[in-house]
Amino acid sequence: MSENRGSWYLLTGLIIGVVLGLVYGWVFQPFASLDTEPGTLAAEDKDAYRVLIAQAYGANGDLVRARARLDLLQDEDVLQALEQQAQRIQASDDSSEAAHALAKLAADMRQKY
Repeated sequence: MSENRGSWYLLTGLIIGVVLGLVYGWVFQPFASLDTEPGTLAAEDKDAYRVLIAQAYGANGDLVRARARLDLLQDEDVLQALEQQAQRIQASDDSSEAAHALAKLAADMRQKY
């Protein structure tokens, strides 16, 4: 009889714990979804975003789309930002692929714009 009673206590405790956890998560500590614009990113995150844009441009060759994406970063001088980042990466020997992609995008943008 006491074994059966112990199982019910365990099941009741589990149900109460789940319910209290859900109430706490939904009422007291709800998840806040933040829609962040690329222009508000930290400097290192903007650098990573530029590399991704340059790599996407290398894959699809869509210069108009790359320019639109770069404009979201709200840099004062987009070409200068690309060139400086390419030089920083080249100097640090982190990734010559990323530096090459950035430099190619900057060169193509310089010709077009």
